[in-house]
Amino acid sequence: MEDGGMQDVHYNEDVLMELLEQCADGLWKAERYELITNVYKLIIPVYEERQEFEKLAHLYETLHQAYKKIAEVTHTGKRLLGTYFRVGFFGQGFFEDEDGKEYIYKEPKLTQLSEISQRLMKLYSDKFGSENVRIIYDDGKVNPKDLDAKFAYIQVTYVTPFLDEKEMQDRKTDFEKSHNIQRFVFEMPFTVSGKKQGGVDQQCKRRTILTTMHHFPYVKKRIPVMYQQHIDLNPIEVAIDEMSNKVSELQILCSSSDVDMIKLQLKLQGSVIVQVNAGPLAYARAFLEEANVKKYPDNKVKQLKEVFRQFVEACGQALVINERLIKEDQLEYQEEMKSNYRDMVRELSNIMHEQISLADDGMKISHLPDSYHIFNAISGTAGGTVVQGISNSSSMV
Repeated sequence: MEDGGMQDVHYNEDVLMELLEQCADGLWKAERYELITNVYKLIIPVYEERQEFEKLAHLYETLHQAYKKIAEVTHTGKRLLGTYFRVGFFGQGFFEDEDGKEYIYKEPKLTQLSEISQRLMKLYSDKFGSENVRIIYDDGKVNPKDLDAKFAYIQVTYVTPFLDEKEMQDRKTDFEKSHNIQRFVFEMPFTVSGKKQGGVDQQCKRRTILTTMHHFPYVKKRIPVMYQQHIDLNPIEVAIDEMSNKVSELQILCSSSDVDMIKLQLKLQGSVIVQVNAGPLAYARAFLEEANVKKYPDNKVKQLKEVFRQFVEACGQALVINERLIKEDQLEYQEEMKSNYRDMVRELSNIMHEQISLADDGMKISHLPDSYHIFNAISGTAGGTVVQGISNSSSMV
């Protein structure tokens, strides 16, 4: 019998070299320049053995360009290695074995939630009929009993890669934080009363961490979710988490070799302006004022004070850097922010009944122990330990 489907394929060293070079080309197109060197380590010894110097010159030139690209995107931060979404399918009559299954989809660069939702809507409308397909935009857990069996439902949620504390320490670059990833996270606000939104002293949030069967990047653009973990943060834990994020954002901006002045100013503006019922001071009033502080565990209060200490220092450092970057036309703006900063620190001092010593101009770096260069500690406790995490209730599904 004649073999009509298969042909003999002769694999040899030349075929391997060709495939490896195609792989390197694909990595270049995917902007994963850091991986090209690993592929070329397999090719270069072969060409050296063969003394194929023109090919070696081409490889080393490509490596040269790859390293330049790495330096460029590390400097600018403008490389986008993908956007991720959790997609769930519901409707036994339509999806059959896929009913109730969830996947993480990897989409190009800055894909919007509306884009992937519209694409999936069209894909399954063509398959089932547009009158039979519904998109669920609510991020909460879907109860199949609440759904109409006459429709096919698709739930789409924006998620981001999740790294624990150790991974954040080990993965220094944006590339490392975006490569070989398996866990993703999204958050939902809620209150004990059942409403989604409430005052800062009522606002909780649920953090959902999804783990996929394989790591991204993968040979497919979607990977099934293997299991998920839910972590509920109570109101003071939400405050600690939100303020820690503000500190981290300011520190990242300030530590950049090429500070983005516009981003820095936007973050500063949102941090130092004293607002009555919003912003950082709202957390301080809700959890650290004398009338409220006894309602919360001592260890959480100490954590929040520690974060506010770091926040004040980070804002001070950001103002020093901004003053170095601005031109004359922004001097008045800088003075206004410094004034707002002093008002914020004064307000914090009043809330916590602790005096914060300022230098005469409010901006000079003072030589204080434990590296508190901008101000004395707000909370009055020694040490400058960064808040590493929040202990809370969690459940595994």
